[in-house]
Amino acid sequence: MSAWEWREASGWNERAAGLRDRFGLDAVLAMLLSQRLDGEAEVGAFLDPNLVPWPDPARLPEATEAAARLARAVADGEAVVVHGDYDVDGLMGTAVLMGGLKSLGAKVDAFVPSRFDGGYGLSETSLEAVKRAGANLLITTDCGTNAREIGERLREAGIDIIVTDHHLPDPGGRPPGIVVNPKGTRDHPDRDLCGAAVALQVLRCTAALMGRDLPLEPFLRLVAIATVADVVPMTPVNRKICKAGFLALERTPNPGLALLLEDILRMGPVRSHHISYHVAPRFNAAGRMEDARLVLDLLLERDPAVAARLKGRLESLNDQRKAYQIAAFEEALEQARLAPEEDRVIVAASGNWHKGIIGPVAARLAETFKKSAFVLCVEGDVAVGSGRAWKHDNVTALLREVSDLLLRFGGHSGAAGFSVEAGKIPELERRLSALPPSAEAQQHGETYFPIQPSQLEDAWRAWGLLDPFGPGNPEPYLGLSGLCARGQKTMSGGHLAWEVGVSPSQTVQFIAWNGESMGLGPSSLAPSRTVIGRPSPQQRPGPSPYYFNVAAIL
Repeated sequence: MSAWEWREASGWNERAAGLRDRFGLDAVLAMLLSQRLDGEAEVGAFLDPNLVPWPDPARLPEATEAAARLARAVADGEAVVVHGDYDVDGLMGTAVLMGGLKSLGAKVDAFVPSRFDGGYGLSETSLEAVKRAGANLLITTDCGTNAREIGERLREAGIDIIVTDHHLPDPGGRPPGIVVNPKGTRDHPDRDLCGAAVALQVLRCTAALMGRDLPLEPFLRLVAIATVADVVPMTPVNRKICKAGFLALERTPNPGLALLLEDILRMGPVRSHHISYHVAPRFNAAGRMEDARLVLDLLLERDPAVAARLKGRLESLNDQRKAYQIAAFEEALEQARLAPEEDRVIVAASGNWHKGIIGPVAARLAETFKKSAFVLCVEGDVAVGSGRAWKHDNVTALLREVSDLLLRFGGHSGAAGFSVEAGKIPELERRLSALPPSAEAQQHGETYFPIQPSQLEDAWRAWGLLDPFGPGNPEPYLGLSGLCARGQKTMSGGHLAWEVGVSPSQTVQFIAWNGESMGLGPSSLAPSRTVIGRPSPQQRPGPSPYYFNVAAIL
């Protein structure tokens, strides 16, 4: 593993002092904002997302054409099929279109493809599903941009298609019909919306054309989840979506969502951390282990008793997913440790792994080794793979460099899927590993901001204002020294925990997940050392609503 360099932030004092005076901020928040925003207007909009206007849905390419076709389908009583995807963004987009089109009077059904039968995007199973529904209009969410061949089959069958998506278009990949995708237009102002947000904009455009009011709150809950789960850039608009959506989640009447958030809301408000580590993994578990339709059923269910049963099934699948994922990661970790340190990427493959968990395993490998990772599940003569980017790397661009070896590939900069003949895996690994490193990949370090232990409570409040985190608004690191552990323990799995007095009256739990594999021990936390990490929401009732997530001890 490459040596990782931690650097104390510098050059922020003057800028932070100006922010304190202009906006009345405390010292910690001003320090953390000092190196991420330019100009008073930008800082003001960051602190108050209500200052950010909602984008006009009609400015999306072909959105007005999509709205006109949907309005005609409602007026004529046509059957419409919403075609989603089995990841969180696709599922949230499906629920948005289902609920919204029904409220506008459409006859609508949904089809969510299986990871194990048909795979990502539009396929032959999609065509069969639309025919079974007796529909002559298909609208997609989070997929379809490059489905030219199956799009032509749909047209031959007399079925119109509206694509709403945010994936990168390939030359010659566009299907016949209407394609609403901001990434199809160079530098479009909405290019960083997730798939569910694009779907919501089309829905808003349709409602406006029909002269109907469309309350945003029920849909923002779902789009906020999708925005965080799909790791899209935290632009001012996406930040506005998340802030409004998190507030809406806290008072949701949806029984399924309320059950999922029950334990979270006991501890405090919803934050992006809860979506990334609690809600999204559970939603993804359905499609990874069995059938993603379970999530849609849970979101659309209005009977609390039925919702409770569906939530129980989801928890069971998530427990199964975690067990499979732990076992696969341990095996992949051993493979990765044998690779030369200078390799551009990490590549791991096995015929023992469940293909539903290779994406999370790749993400954890990328985090562990600080480089992009590709994990493959071998099934006979073909391997299915998943790539996850480290930092600002682009895994889809990396796959494009070796596309001559692949059967298929697609995705966006942070995550991609692909398939390859099993016999070509060694060559794939060799060529990916030999690619020249990006400028980001050569930066083997991270900056932390120094604070006093007594300022940790201020930091926790600052985290609530900085949230939601994501690309463009990365979660910062803090560095604390002079800490005294009042108690320590080693937990199963090699995790380490300390009880630390940060003031005469306050004790905070410090946890180093996988601390032993980081070379740490119970005695590592000492007053003379600098502890680097972040405050994170506490999942269990205790004296503090947060704990300190330790990334390193210097």
